[in-house]
Amino acid sequence: MAQISSYPLLTPQLGDSLLGSNTVDSSGVEVTGNPTVQYSISSIKDVVAQYYVQELSAANESTFQPDNSNAGNIITFGAAQNTTVDNVMIDVAGKLTFNTAGSYIIQQIYYAQGTTADVTLNFKTVKNGATQEGPTSTIRFINPSANERRPVYIQSYVNIIVPGTYYNFWIQNPLSSAVGSLAALTVAAGFGTVIPSAQLIITKLT
Repeated sequence: MAQISSYPLLTPQLGDSLLGSNTVDSSGVEVTGNPTVQYSISSIKDVVAQYYVQELSAANESTFQPDNSNAGNIITFGAAQNTTVDNVMIDVAGKLTFNTAGSYIIQQIYYAQGTTADVTLNFKTVKNGATQEGPTSTIRFINPSANERRPVYIQSYVNIIVPGTYYNFWIQNPLSSAVGSLAALTVAAGFGTVIPSAQLIITKLT
């Protein structure tokens, strides 16, 4: 085989091809033997030019108060949205289901409220009703005003390989802490929409 430098240098066109090794399939599963294949410049361009598109935005505009216990509660995000024909859907009980394999960003936004006592709220994400996904998050504060809200932002990146994978988002108000809640807030003078107590935003790499 001749040295690469001996071949003519041309400007690539979208229909041209490059050689490469196929290491994983479209589902992210490893390919045995890593066979040599051709990739069109056009397909490489599509992979490199990927971007995230919002698939779902769900919000709870009422107060969500977990039990004052160690068991925890599943957070809800308002009405059900989307169906099995969509990439992702959520039901009224807070179950988020991914119907299409791919890479997603999950953004959780909460507004915590408490009394003047020492409030602790813990958060976790549970996959398929069994396994915690990612670390536990927490907030601890003394709230001097009923109108004050403490924001909690949790962002995670997930790669869904199996369609039908689902997540629930849990909150715990430990026995040792004072009563805390996630509370919505109405914006004064009709300036904007209600600030939700809990919001979930899902985007997909396209």
